[in-house]
Amino acid sequence: AGCASVPDLPPVADPQATWQSRQARLGDLAAWELRGRLALRAENEGAHASLHWVRQGEAHRLSLAGPFGGGRVRVAFDADGAELREANGNVHYDESAQGLLARATGWWLPVEDLNFWVLGLPAPGSRARTELDARGRLRVLEQQGWRIEFLEYAVVSGYELPRRLFVRRTADAAADHGRLEARIAIEQWTLPVPGTRMP
Repeated sequence: AGCASVPDLPPVADPQATWQSRQARLGDLAAWELRGRLALRAENEGAHASLHWVRQGEAHRLSLAGPFGGGRVRVAFDADGAELREANGNVHYDESAQGLLARATGWWLPVEDLNFWVLGLPAPGSRARTELDARGRLRVLEQQGWRIEFLEYAVVSGYELPRRLFVRRTADAAADHGRLEARIAIEQWTLPVPGTRMP
């Protein structure tokens, strides 16, 4: 299923209870595909790329194409580590996908956490500060030195999933590591039919 913007809907009676239910349901969503655009900005430079991400359980395939990285960059990662293939055929390995992307492109993206943020969830295993909207969805999330603003949601196969996100280092983290902002526009979500695998 693709995306349909969420119409203006009335507030829910108990946003916190709705959020708890939403977290449990989204936490079971272990297979998905998204296509969209990524725009990055640091102190005095910026980059744009098309984005294609497929998740199947613990296995991820992430493709970035465009000026970002000087061409197409493909990253595959799971619990055992990560592999990155550059447009020129060079292959690199690391324990983390974000470490590989930083080495190949110069941009440090928290890919492993972003895997949860794009669903509208905090990443497990670390503390998070959350602000909810009137419908019990994440409006703002602060975690691991990042602030994520959820600007728009879309209806996909009965789920309300983020369509536009603004991700940036918090002021404290930026003071230590430099400013970095990422705008993500998801143009298409695809969820699997039960009992099938993603391509």
